[in-house]
Amino acid sequence: MNFTQVVTYFRLARSQKITTPGSSDSSDGEHDRHVGSSRTIAPNRNPAVFPTVLGLTIGLAALLRTIHLGTKSLWSDEVASIVIAKLHWAEFWRVVTTNEANMLFYYLLLRLWVHFGEQPSYVKLLSVLPGIAVIPVMYSIGREVLSRQAGILAALLLSVNVFHLRYSQEARSYSLVVLLVALSFLSFFRCVKEQDRFWGAGYVLSSVLALCTHFFAALALVVQLVSVVFLPRPRQAARKHILRLSIIAVLGTPVLWFVVFRNRGQLDWVHPATAKDLYHFFLYMTGSGLKFGIALLSFVIALKAWVSRGWDEWTVQTWSFVVLVLWLFLPICATFVLSHWKPVFVARFLIVCLPAALLLIAYGLTEIRYPWIRYALVMLMLLSALAPLRSYYAEPGPQDWRSAVGYVARKAGAGDIAVVPDGYCEMPLHYYLKHVDTLPSFPAILSAAPDEIQGKASPTTGHVWLISCGSQLSPPAIPGYSSAEIRQFNGIQVVGLDRKRQSF
Repeated sequence: MNFTQVVTYFRLARSQKITTPGSSDSSDGEHDRHVGSSRTIAPNRNPAVFPTVLGLTIGLAALLRTIHLGTKSLWSDEVASIVIAKLHWAEFWRVVTTNEANMLFYYLLLRLWVHFGEQPSYVKLLSVLPGIAVIPVMYSIGREVLSRQAGILAALLLSVNVFHLRYSQEARSYSLVVLLVALSFLSFFRCVKEQDRFWGAGYVLSSVLALCTHFFAALALVVQLVSVVFLPRPRQAARKHILRLSIIAVLGTPVLWFVVFRNRGQLDWVHPATAKDLYHFFLYMTGSGLKFGIALLSFVIALKAWVSRGWDEWTVQTWSFVVLVLWLFLPICATFVLSHWKPVFVARFLIVCLPAALLLIAYGLTEIRYPWIRYALVMLMLLSALAPLRSYYAEPGPQDWRSAVGYVARKAGAGDIAVVPDGYCEMPLHYYLKHVDTLPSFPAILSAAPDEIQGKASPTTGHVWLISCGSQLSPPAIPGYSSAEIRQFNGIQVVGLDRKRQSF
């Protein structure tokens, strides 16, 4: 596939984009003073408790993100990732510098990854790995700014979070950007406390890579810039953070340049945000029903605990809570307001806010006074995640190309043609024709709009199979053909047109 075909695909795709839907020693005690609380959610007399629980949590996250990894069909955006990664270097750089710079770091990693295979489960594994790696980072952030108990609970909540699980099994950059943004915030907090060069370098590196993985990571940097204003330290400490952010801005200048000068309608498919979209996004992060109620209760408890202590003394610990609140709400509010002029509010783009939401929920739960209530709510949160997990694994994915291609292959005969309306559908169709070995046969593939099909059919053409994705099309009126059947797959429509028998 050449450069022109890739650019044409993305221009067409933008108009039809699918929105889918503690230990008692002094060092440990220091980390248990989370904004002043001494309550625990688990016994901590044994130093091995937390490493063991963390290891089990990482194992749970790995299990949930690897089972059924290859059962869902790749959809058009995932196939586009593979196509871009496999382009020759010259065409690859032309694509990412003119249309697709948004996920540059991910594409570079995927470019190395696909040298060893292109099967769906293997390609998705590149997203699974950062989806697992973020679990200990989540614990580290919680331990750094809240407590070990809150950190382990936040890591546990993330491991069973379906929103994060979904994008840890998708061949796109979302799980990677969550990891890099989490590393950026961990380094940011450590720099405030230690002023260490190692963490300073790690902060700059993770932040720049996050920007090169997804542009919405810039919102996390805005949060850090705003939070420096409230930092309870001398001006010299604030100046060091401003200096680091300036270095990040300079290194991220190509990203800014692309956003300003290479806007070619990449987000024209996004619809204006509504209050319903905002509500649904919070449901994606917290879960619906009982989980949403417990999350709201935890937010209120966390805020009350912070207010009761924040008025007494403004410390780094109380400031850290403000950073978490800004991390959660500032990107959401900014994109929601901006969407009234330029629609940019997309749930999966804002997944960078998810760690903050779960950290605040975990903090609220650890602040509950009565242990039996605390344990009961945690168990309810975990048990209520079972049904969404089962439902997610049962879903076929945004587009069930595997089933659609298999159906047409079984029905098609000699002389048939398959017509796709644009490149958005053509790429995944070609991918599955190449990677499904059990197909008996498949018609010749033509790319044409519905009103151009008549000119593509010759007198020797048999059935015409119209395969569309992203939107449902009415069967076109073609002389000599009649609509025989319409078959719906998840995100895909197949229309079979039979040649009429001629009467004598």
